[in-house]
Amino acid sequence: MTFTIQSIKYQPYQLAFREPFPTALGILSHRKGFVIEISDRQLHNGTWRIGLGESAPLDGFGMESLIETEMLLKEAQRSLINAKIENLNDIDKLLSEYNHSPATKHGIELALLDLLSQNQGISISQLLANLSSGKVRDQIAVNTVIGAIAPEQAAARAKEYIQQGFRCLKIKVGTSSFEADFKRVQAVRSQVGNDIQIRIDANQSWSVNEAIANLEKLEFLQIEYVEQPVTALDLEGMAKIRRSQPILVAADESVNNLAQLQQVINTQAADIIILKPMALGGIITAYRAAAFALESGLDVVVTTTIDGAIARKAAFALAAALPIKRACGLATAHLLIES
Repeated sequence: MTFTIQSIKYQPYQLAFREPFPTALGILSHRKGFVIEISDRQLHNGTWRIGLGESAPLDGFGMESLIETEMLLKEAQRSLINAKIENLNDIDKLLSEYNHSPATKHGIELALLDLLSQNQGISISQLLANLSSGKVRDQIAVNTVIGAIAPEQAAARAKEYIQQGFRCLKIKVGTSSFEADFKRVQAVRSQVGNDIQIRIDANQSWSVNEAIANLEKLEFLQIEYVEQPVTALDLEGMAKIRRSQPILVAADESVNNLAQLQQVINTQAADIIILKPMALGGIITAYRAAAFALESGLDVVVTTTIDGAIARKAAFALAAALPIKRACGLATAHLLIES
């Protein structure tokens, strides 16, 4: 059943972090973006159907700026009206001009997917799974994050998270002091025992030689994987790290589009691909990237760029449509005061 775009509205939001959040490019205090509403032309039981989306660009992941996002959303209010949507291919074709503006595309695509799922009476997860005749999972394992805090604080926070039911913890490393990083990870492992998965995120902070040396020291702490140990562009360096030590390597900032994913695969730079739908331009592209990575023998983890509730829900829908077993980075609401 086809629907026609009647209107596109958007409004800005700003969400504050509970505490400063470190990234590869600095410290975040707020997350900014736009909530998008797209309505169709048909009345359904006396009301218009509305699809919700979210566009929230973030520095360091190849996305457009917040100003550019708003300009593109304004243009979409004019150019996309009266477009007809029947299936996922229609959405793909309609939004092809936004391929180099991933956050904008993510928001508009998600709102259209929301409308399409309402129109067809199935979930967004099922819409995606239908691309490959796959099944939708009803449970998704998730990890939570421990920042670059003092070892005793990290251990206390880990205890809280385990009591809340988490079985996988991601710990931030890559600070100016590896000794502090080491003590933080060691304190958490001592607190949670050996049955809890621990993964670490270096946020591109190490050199190749530092990564090899540091991971050798951390190996006995049973690290599931290290995320982005060196700069995103150094794929040969990541490949060397993979070959030089047993801890698995995950590519995050190295994969912001399908071309980069192909490069990571060609250079054998990673064992695991971290997929962020906002950076990839939507969950349709992210689904296809995941399928390609899995076919190439790599594992996949779905995560967000610390987005609002609408984008987080979409990332859950993506993860539910994929046959992946590793915990996904989707439990981020607690990092924000309002989510």
